[in-house]
Amino acid sequence: MNWIAANADREQTMGRLPGIGVQFQRLYASFYRLPQLPPEIVEMCRLRLAQLHRSEADFALEEYPLASDRREQLQHWHRAASFSAGERACLELAEVYAMDCGAVTDAQADAVKEHFGEAGLVALLQALGVFDGFIRLGLIWRAAPVGGRQHD
Repeated sequence: MNWIAANADREQTMGRLPGIGVQFQRLYASFYRLPQLPPEIVEMCRLRLAQLHRSEADFALEEYPLASDRREQLQHWHRAASFSAGERACLELAEVYAMDCGAVTDAQADAVKEHFGEAGLVALLQALGVFDGFIRLGLIWRAAPVGGRQHD
């Protein structure tokens, strides 16, 4: 239950916000189609934000398919050998972003740019802002996310 719409999930709640609900959902989905970042990395960063914010519902969603072992290792990405240098750079930036977006260092930004360029860094920061905000709204609204979707 949330204060906008009783017994509504997050998608239903967003649908009750005239003028922004549908557009926001389109924006959210668009991050999985960006040419600057692989959708797997976008999903790993979203999942890591969900873990850091302790949103079990958001972590349970599958917005883009990942191998189950990748999901399981995500909490310990810094020790798991299966993550590439580019994935590690993005996940490190995502962790700092979740705590304080202003605390992202030039070195962390440069590490992402090394693998994905300036456009990749900008895409990642935009996605993190939307995902972080949406996860936090879900926690405030106490509205469960809808069952995930795959993006083309």
